[in-house]
Amino acid sequence: MIGGSRFAIARARAAAAPLVTLAVVAALAALLIVGVAGLVSSVETREVRAALSAATGDRARVVLSVEEGASADAVADAVAGALAADGGAGALRIGVEDGDVVLTPDLDAVTSGQALALADAIGGLRDAVEERTGDRPQTSGGLPATLDAVRDGIGARRGPTAVALGLLGLLTAVVVGAVALEAVRAREGESLLLRARGARGRDLVRLAAVETAAVALVGASAGAVLGALLVALWSGTAPDVVVSAVAAAGIVVVAALVVAVATSRGVDRGSSRARTVADVGAVILLAVITGLAVWQFVRAGTPVVERGDGATVLDPLVAIAPALALGLAALVAVAVATPVARAVAAALAPTRGVSPVTSLRLASRRPARHALSITVVAFAIGTMTVAGAYHASLTALGDAPEALRVGADVKVGTIPEDVPAADVAAAGSPAAAMLARPMNAEGADQRIPILAVEAPQLGEVMLDGGGILDPVALGGTLALPDTGAPLAGDDVSLTLLAPASPALQLDDGEVVEGVLAFQVRVTAVSASGAVASFAFSNADLTVDPDPRFFECAETAARAVETAEFELPDAGPWSLAAVDVAFHPFSCFPGTAEISELRSGGEALDVADFRPAAGTPGSVEATSAGLSFAPEPSTEHPFTRAVAPGVPAGVPTVITSALADSMSLEIGDSIALEIVKPDFEADFEIIDVVPVLPGTVSGQGMLVDLGTLALASPFEIAPTQAWLATDDPGAVAAAVSDEFPQTVAIVADPRSAQNAAGTAWAFYLAAAGAVVLTIVVLVLRRTRSRADSRELALFAVMGLGRRRASRLRAQEDLFAVFVGAVGGITAGAATAWLVVAPLVRAAYAGVPEAYPVLLQADPVALTVAIAVVIAVFAAIVATVRTPAVLAPLMREDE
Repeated sequence: MIGGSRFAIARARAAAAPLVTLAVVAALAALLIVGVAGLVSSVETREVRAALSAATGDRARVVLSVEEGASADAVADAVAGALAADGGAGALRIGVEDGDVVLTPDLDAVTSGQALALADAIGGLRDAVEERTGDRPQTSGGLPATLDAVRDGIGARRGPTAVALGLLGLLTAVVVGAVALEAVRAREGESLLLRARGARGRDLVRLAAVETAAVALVGASAGAVLGALLVALWSGTAPDVVVSAVAAAGIVVVAALVVAVATSRGVDRGSSRARTVADVGAVILLAVITGLAVWQFVRAGTPVVERGDGATVLDPLVAIAPALALGLAALVAVAVATPVARAVAAALAPTRGVSPVTSLRLASRRPARHALSITVVAFAIGTMTVAGAYHASLTALGDAPEALRVGADVKVGTIPEDVPAADVAAAGSPAAAMLARPMNAEGADQRIPILAVEAPQLGEVMLDGGGILDPVALGGTLALPDTGAPLAGDDVSLTLLAPASPALQLDDGEVVEGVLAFQVRVTAVSASGAVASFAFSNADLTVDPDPRFFECAETAARAVETAEFELPDAGPWSLAAVDVAFHPFSCFPGTAEISELRSGGEALDVADFRPAAGTPGSVEATSAGLSFAPEPSTEHPFTRAVAPGVPAGVPTVITSALADSMSLEIGDSIALEIVKPDFEADFEIIDVVPVLPGTVSGQGMLVDLGTLALASPFEIAPTQAWLATDDPGAVAAAVSDEFPQTVAIVADPRSAQNAAGTAWAFYLAAAGAVVLTIVVLVLRRTRSRADSRELALFAVMGLGRRRASRLRAQEDLFAVFVGAVGGITAGAATAWLVVAPLVRAAYAGVPEAYPVLLQADPVALTVAIAVVIAVFAAIVATVRTPAVLAPLMREDE
């Protein structure tokens, strides 16, 4: 009964206006999606090119060493073919140098998509070349590691951009579906008539869906092509055809599906109760899906989630969770519009005025008429709120994550043991320097990071991580207090008195007598936190080849040994500890006397020195100095006497997450086994901080280097130098030039720039949402025949044209007001839920314990929202009553 091209064309011609509108809206929707996705891709491309341009030397190239007798040109051709097959054609320059094939990035051609493909393709070049040429070259170079780092950063930042695209995509689907629905309403009578004359319902549904799909396909294709061209002109890179195709296909599917469902419900009308149940069920299903998506988002924090095999994938349900939350909030705004209108109208009823009571009563009696307007306005305002909060939070965070990662302006690590860390710290002439030693302790089920630093220098060197720490206060809390034994000069001297060893009779009857051999170590600390250790012994090794002698006879010990040491230029200094141990070749127990301790010509008062906690042997203060009775030990070889100001436990600042996992609070003490060197020390918790700068995970314990050195029986040499300077790049270069075996790390300014680039996705999504809302309001402003008749009726019943127009405008303004209030409320709630984890994901590596606070610029955001609401209000307020009223009033005669 129905079918054929002529019938389809005639049917389409009868609903030309709504179909043309659908084509235009589909084109605009595709243009927005493709444009936003393309601009996001161009931001990623700039990030890739900046990262590759910053890579120098070996990190910016791959070298394929060609086997002898093989053709380098053939290998180069094989490499070019392999890269083209993996989507990296033209991204790398392929050259031949000294018989080897060298690959370097082409910064003018490489795109973000190619960079992600190259990260995997380079690893398989050897197999690809062997398959094509039979040769298997050796590969070297750091470009794969550079590309892996770029891929990880872009992959992490695609989480926030996916959320922004989800916001725009869901609103686009709502608008396209609503516009497609107008064609169904326009031919509702025709469809019922065809159904009554015997047309099958599925034929009507298929015809409407195919017609809508064809129209939407034409419009979406045109919009996608235009969007791709604009992106190409803007960014100078080739557009992604896949994105354009997916956007157009999605718009077509949404339009066809909405029309199919609406036509099916229209031609086979069930009871109103069944329709109500179906609608309520759909809302409940949407609420359940939204709850599941939000729960998944809260768990993951970003749409980029890690699979079981370690690979990362984009979870679409998590990506649209914020959009679903806004959509559900918009439906809530639609639901509350009716009771709000009734309550306000009742409150204004005593005024006896037509306006605004009548307009509010009209709005309360036909909520379906304003459902779309309220929804799109709420969605647009909510998206603007989320975008503003996201950008403000990113701006407030700034370079703080990089400062947290590095810990100082420059951090120099991997200092060899044979290189004095103080010399490394002075190489670049920084404004201030702090030596440090990262260590680990054995916990119950984990390794506990410990960072030992020169605490008095914390305030000048350590960065505050964006204001979450107070390094000055931490330094004052951790710094070793006055030991009570200040050194008056720039030197220190002392004398070791060793007793005679027992006589030893050899096998041939010879009696050997001698002096006990000891080792002495003196530890001094400065007010700046520096630690200086000096060691000497009263014995010299004299290897005697005579087999009659034991090993103890290979030392020549002196009964009196005086040593003097010069102190470094980091004073003022204080004597902190004196250690005495048996010489490794000493065989007999005994006591050693330390006397004549002097500095700057003045005698040192050591009467209050006491044995260190857990030290072996015994220590006693005498009138001449200190008396030591050490015990042979491999774990604690030295018997130590410490100054009265040295604490028994090491004062420790611990991060909050680590403290919670270990059930520690301020004032608690814990004994831990330190690894490399291996010893046990007691730690006293004196403060708790959110994170610890300069550590891999942001978690750990912070202690004073000098205090920890006094708790260790072994010398703890610093292996890092933290530097404060106004020119980190120059200082890092100077250190690297003088000490190439070290690694100098500076904060990467690109980190904050790359994170800030994700805010463009939210701004573009908000702009697209506003444009789509304007389109909907303009279409809703256009009068249908029913609207025109209603306005004519109001006019002829005594209101007049002007007052009738004002009545309709007030009704629509109320819908805009409800949508705006709902959008601000929903946007604020959604921002509270999603902004902090998305900001954390944008920086790709912010520790979980680092507090990312929700920020907003209230002035700028309020002005922007007010301007947009004013535009919406101006559109709906321009409705006019028809000029000719009589024909409209006589249509039913």
